[in-house]
Amino acid sequence: MNESPLSFFKSHSFLTWAGLSLSAVLLFFSFGPIGHPFLAFFALLPAILLSHLQPEWKTWLRASLTVSWLLWIALLIWLRHVYPPLGYVGLIFLTAYCALYLFGWLVALRWIYPSINQSPLWARCLVILGLAGAWGVGEWIRGNILTGFGWLPLAATQETNPVILSLCAWVGPYGLSALIVLVNLGFARWINRLIHFRKELHEVGPATPMTWFSRITPELYLGLAPLGISFILYANSFSESLLTLPPRTSFSSGIVQTDFDPNAKWDAHRLNNHLHQITLHTIEASKPDKNGQRPDFVLWPEAALPISLENKIYLQILTQLAKTTQTTLIIGVINKRGTGYANGVAVITPEGLQSPIYAKRHLVPFGEYVPFANYLPLRKVVPIQEDCVAGQDIAHLNLTTQRGEKIRAGALVCYEDVFPSLGREHALAGAQLMVVVTNDAWYGREAGAYQHNAHSVLLAAATGIPILRCGNAGWSGFIDSRGRMTALTQGEDPTIYFSGSGRIGPVAVKGEKTPPTFWVKQGDFAIALGGLFFALTAFWRRQQKS
Repeated sequence: MNESPLSFFKSHSFLTWAGLSLSAVLLFFSFGPIGHPFLAFFALLPAILLSHLQPEWKTWLRASLTVSWLLWIALLIWLRHVYPPLGYVGLIFLTAYCALYLFGWLVALRWIYPSINQSPLWARCLVILGLAGAWGVGEWIRGNILTGFGWLPLAATQETNPVILSLCAWVGPYGLSALIVLVNLGFARWINRLIHFRKELHEVGPATPMTWFSRITPELYLGLAPLGISFILYANSFSESLLTLPPRTSFSSGIVQTDFDPNAKWDAHRLNNHLHQITLHTIEASKPDKNGQRPDFVLWPEAALPISLENKIYLQILTQLAKTTQTTLIIGVINKRGTGYANGVAVITPEGLQSPIYAKRHLVPFGEYVPFANYLPLRKVVPIQEDCVAGQDIAHLNLTTQRGEKIRAGALVCYEDVFPSLGREHALAGAQLMVVVTNDAWYGREAGAYQHNAHSVLLAAATGIPILRCGNAGWSGFIDSRGRMTALTQGEDPTIYFSGSGRIGPVAVKGEKTPPTFWVKQGDFAIALGGLFFALTAFWRRQQKS
């Protein structure tokens, strides 16, 4: 006796495991550096199509939770390098936490999506909009509650795809994630429709051939809409830059990549050697080019040397270095504050330390401070005893090029570029350039540094503000206002992991009269809209069940 597809899937749990696992594998290979952004538009198809066949709930829940956790372990496997063995603790608990969000979405998918086939068109469109919105809302919540951990939104898969990134300027990173899910859902509905019509043809015979019109479903058009709109926006951005935007200030910058061991950097016995090394790199980075032009700035990574700016000798060394190189230094610094320290960015010119000094506002829990330290028997996972003190304001850096042109720059330190709201605050305050300093040496030489840079790409595309980025080890370079990257690499086999220096530019900053992007002006309106769609979808589904 032949089994129906529905009963077959319900009674063969391994197919549920296989389908959800396939989606997890495709999601993994959607992210860089080894993946391809194209896969993100199909990665969820196996899971969506499986849910339509209504597998047993018990199997679905077990498989969803397991593959979600394994996916996040694979994505964050580099966490084991962070001050081992404590990094392994973070790998277990942080990945389990992130997995809950994907698990929750898969539960919502299994509950809502199977009811779509016999529903009217308005309900089918509502369902796919609601499920796409639920994904975006989940990412927004993960990036904001419990101090936030917005690492690797689905939008990060598109870091090398400037066409799709053009949507970021309108809906932001979380909204772009929701639109990628919408594309997956649109394709799934098309496949469901084809299967449905083939089943009808089998039952009634070839007397009713399937026309091209009958193959297409309106939900597919809805799912494809983000792709079509992105091409229009990308083409329009070029015409605007050529015809309507005012001339913009340009600059060139040297970038110093130290590649110090993140633990050994705090060893006082190595300080003189590290100071000598970074000085040589800075002198090299500031040399005139073939046209006799020095760079406008030289950028150092996060907390480049473990010396506070209160140390007058250190400040004299920095000032003398700026005089010798005839170049402004933008450096990652630590600055003593009470019983702790600020992790920030400072500007040193031949005249000395300039004000203000930016202090990191969003700190890394268990890295720069310990939440509930008086109640939890835990310590930080980095070799720095004092707690970091959070900055309270945006403190834009006032930069001046070799030609005397002024640039208003917003700074972000390391983990801060993971939070789109911080970049949006800089944009609303009139920043023309964003400077990101980081220490990606904590991640080892795997995918962590590439994953981290994807957030800077999303931020540049969402705010329309270019980003100059420097890491102790990892991705350093320039990201333009459309999210296109120019990496600083070295070696015969170009690598982002090296000790040395390089030059970026000339590149343009955002013009003072260039209007802010829609997302900068309106914020995460797309997430609020997605949440509304999901709430309406959940209400409709409950009404169906009652």
